[in-house]
Amino acid sequence: HSLRVGSLLFYYGYDYETQIAGILHDILEDSDVTEWLIAEKFGQNIASIVKANSKNNSLTKSEILEDIVKRCHEYGKFALIVKMADVYDNFRFYVRAENESEIERCKFLANLIIQYREITWNDDIFNLANLIVNYQKGDFFDFHIPTIEVNTQI
Repeated sequence: HSLRVGSLLFYYGYDYETQIAGILHDILEDSDVTEWLIAEKFGQNIASIVKANSKNNSLTKSEILEDIVKRCHEYGKFALIVKMADVYDNFRFYVRAENESEIERCKFLANLIIQYREITWNDDIFNLANLIVNYQKGDFFDFHIPTIEVNTQI
């Protein structure tokens, strides 16, 4: 999932820092890696984007999703772009898996992204939020992302 998020950000032409933040966006939740270590290895900007995209487990489950989107908005456009790539990749997976509850969670997050996005943040990646929000079960869904092939020959 994390590599697909980074690849999506590459596909949309984002810079190295945004791509790395996309790859690392779940690392604080899924490992013992600290924000300090991310900052030391990749810089404070990447560490801050990753932190903005991480759950605050001191909140209730119903508060966590809006808190993440709000913190991404507060940190800035690139944190919200990483969250958009994360939500889109999750959405693609759950549509294929036909997991209705997770599709609804993705729709909820996409709607929050639409609400929190600054009007001047016109990046094409934000159009994915509208695709997610408007999706209905049974709709044909074109995922808009080409297959990325990796050449493993040395």
